[in-house]
Amino acid sequence: MSLVKEMPVLTFYPQLEISDKRLWRIVHHYVGRMLGDLDLSSVTTVGVDETASRRGQRYVTVFLDMQRKQEPVPGHGKAAIKAFSAFLEEYGGDPDNVVEIVCDMSQAFLSGVAEHLPRAEVTVDWFHIVQTFTKRLDEVRNKERREQGHPKSLRWALLKSLENENLTPKQLAALQELVADQSATADAWVIKEKLRWIQKAPTPRAARWRITNYLKVMKAAVSEKPLLKPMGKALAKLERHADAVVRRWISGLTNARLEGMNGLFQAARSRARGYRNEANFIAMIYLIRSPVGRLLDQAKSM
Repeated sequence: MSLVKEMPVLTFYPQLEISDKRLWRIVHHYVGRMLGDLDLSSVTTVGVDETASRRGQRYVTVFLDMQRKQEPVPGHGKAAIKAFSAFLEEYGGDPDNVVEIVCDMSQAFLSGVAEHLPRAEVTVDWFHIVQTFTKRLDEVRNKERREQGHPKSLRWALLKSLENENLTPKQLAALQELVADQSATADAWVIKEKLRWIQKAPTPRAARWRITNYLKVMKAAVSEKPLLKPMGKALAKLERHADAVVRRWISGLTNARLEGMNGLFQAARSRARGYRNEANFIAMIYLIRSPVGRLLDQAKSM
């Protein structure tokens, strides 16, 4: 089991003189045994995010108990929230005890939470706000690039954080040239960057005030240029979910740890060059960063 956690199955199963299918059956057997020892009775706050299981818009949804460390519970499919609710009940938890869930603005997640976790308040993670605006910014850039030339190195400059000071000299020069041109892409970039003003709000009340004023100013700016229509969609999305965004200042919960784990899951998938099916990928997620992996380690040391 230690080898499975660290190495792709296809690289070492011949040395064990068994088939890779039999080895995966062994993995699923022990993961299933350890799942029986899970106790989810104290779960009250949950983070949720998706990680790609294969190309072609195929995902696994990972749930994280926000009050513990390194304990995601994966699920998959459109009914991921429903499946998680049933999973909680199966292992001693109660969906009615979940009072907060941190997620993105996916309507599928939000409707699932309302139906299957009825007492949970939704907190929209700030990462997903920035991600939404960044995607819309890239749409504006692509549209405008078809009509006029853009400075070289611009694409990656727009995706990077200006405050982190990790722009190359060429990227910084490209941004300066863009802003000087007063193009639609420059306006879209300013709209995205001004999100930092909201992020730095010291209190929930200040955050609400900043969101309200930000939306007022930016919606007026967007209305003047047809190319900025994608940014208008991002602003509308922020407006619809403003209450859930402000909750991050109240609870202090984010999906940062879950986003970090996502990198580990994708590294495992890359090493294995993909998995034959989602069940194998889910088993690896359990082994890498869930209580199941720790329970297996404890069992080996006894």
